Amino acid sequence: MIKRIALILFCISILNGQWQEINQPDIGTISIILANGNKLFTATNQAQVFTSIDQANSWGILADTMDTQPYGADLLLKKADAVFFTQNIGSGPYNYICLSGFAGWGPWQELPYQSSALTSMVANDSLIFTLLNGISISSDMGETWAEIPEPPSTGYLRLNLATNDYLYVSHGCQIYRTADLGQTWEDITGILDSEGFASPYSCSTVLAMATHEDKLIISMYWGGGLGKIFVSDDYGTSWTGLYQFPVDHSVNAIVSKYNVLYVGTGSSLSGVYYTNNLIDWIDYSAGLESYDRSVSQLVATNEFLYKTGSTINSHQIPLPQLGSNWGTLIPIEVSIYQNYPNPFNPVTSLRYDLPEDGLVNITIYDMMGRVVKTLVNSSQTAGYKSIRWNATNDRNEPVSAGLYLYTIQAGEFRQTKKMVLLK
Repeated sequence: MIKRIALILFCISILNGQWQEINQPDIGTISIILANGNKLFTATNQAQVFTSIDQANSWGILADTMDTQPYGADLLLKKADAVFFTQNIGSGPYNYICLSGFAGWGPWQELPYQSSALTSMVANDSLIFTLLNGISISSDMGETWAEIPEPPSTGYLRLNLATNDYLYVSHGCQIYRTADLGQTWEDITGILDSEGFASPYSCSTVLAMATHEDKLIISMYWGGGLGKIFVSDDYGTSWTGLYQFPVDHSVNAIVSKYNVLYVGTGSSLSGVYYTNNLIDWIDYSAGLESYDRSVSQLVATNEFLYKTGSTINSHQIPLPQLGSNWGTLIPIEVSIYQNYPNPFNPVTSLRYDLPEDGLVNITIYDMMGRVVKTLVNSSQTAGYKSIRWNATNDRNEPVSAGLYLYTIQAGEFRQTKKMVLLK
């Protein structure tokens, strides 16, 4: 049985491969990257836009070369047969559009609006949304813009996502949606700004938002590199925390491809993870050095996943070949990992691996060997697991600060690790 599992995982590792550094365009390094089918588009830090049709093996200039500007890429958006590009350097012009026709792409044209750079833009099938003096929409590829009413919030707004049903915007951790172009707004924040971490942390902003199948996924930032991700099955009316996500690091990037959800954290201690059921998460960071694990962007072509972040390097990895049965991707041996965070206050996560179905017991002990809390004592299926401890005992009473032990017992396997609770 174990040999068969090991063979399955060996074959999967061959299919999945590891992260590899990709080639950079001729002018500048990748600043922003987009994927459309098997095509890639990138804006470099020298204000040039390139495209690739061979999975970043080579890059070609999208259209005519623009004036080179240092650190000049602020926005890149593809909608239908148009690419929008913005550089927020100097006195302008700032905003450009490039159209695809029978003869290919180009040339670059200046958009009519040039009073300032369009530094935020989202789109659905029929409209483009941006921030001018307020929220504005365009139905003619940026030729004209019309302002729409804003939500009842003061301060800077962020455009998070546009679907064909709703526009989602945020101010800090307050999330709003409109189905009628701003005539009415709903505050759908719910638990997003309250289910997180204890003081001194507090929810401060939305880091990422994306659709996944018929769901919404959102990432909330709580400061100190910490964050939480949530899912909604009803367009944001209600939210559920993805509590099985194995780390508490903030998630900077979210992308969905072929019913698999990929997320990238902002930490050099974690990296990229994926899931197809929002419960079992697989660490997909093999091949990345610690200084390359932090993620700014994730995009997926039909064959590869791409990441940017932390350094000037950008990377690719083949999409995982999961087959039809997620359950075939299971560990080789029982393992329990160091809790995270550690030290902690008041909640920590414990990850463990089960190679086969069986009875599992995970118990917290004090340094005198007395049982503090039984976290798991049941039969579980094989897979990658995690559970949280909120620093309470079996009577749900808070426990004092100090050193604790946690032990996993699964079959003949038994292992103990230490953790520190702060108050």
